[in-house]
Amino acid sequence: MRFAVLTASLLLAPGIALAIGAPRGDIAAGKARFELTPAGGQSCASCHLKSGTEAIDGNTPLLAGQYADYLAMTLEKYRSGARVNVLMNAQVDAEDGTNKLSDADIANIAAYLAAQPPVLHVYDHSLPKRR
Repeated sequence: MRFAVLTASLLLAPGIALAIGAPRGDIAAGKARFELTPAGGQSCASCHLKSGTEAIDGNTPLLAGQYADYLAMTLEKYRSGARVNVLMNAQVDAEDGTNKLSDADIANIAAYLAAQPPVLHVYDHSLPKRR
């Protein structure tokens, strides 16, 4: 009996581990939303460039290959104001209190970025620092 339980656990573990970090959104819709420039705003790609694999300066994080759950949680925190960054808060939440990013937008963007190949970030000290 123990052998059967152990065998079943070992066979199921890789699938469960993959499912935990699996993107839940629509990757194609996430790409479109990542590149979309909303009225009076900037696209995500304006700062995070080419599918999150590059950045405009040394202070902008590379998002490609991050876990979808982490990306979604971070965007939700920016949207709610629980995490503060002047540029990001303005991007995800409108001044009138309506949300610029819906739950579906967040899931889709997170899925898109998580599906991109990760890039090793090597800090370039010659880039200007954002203050």
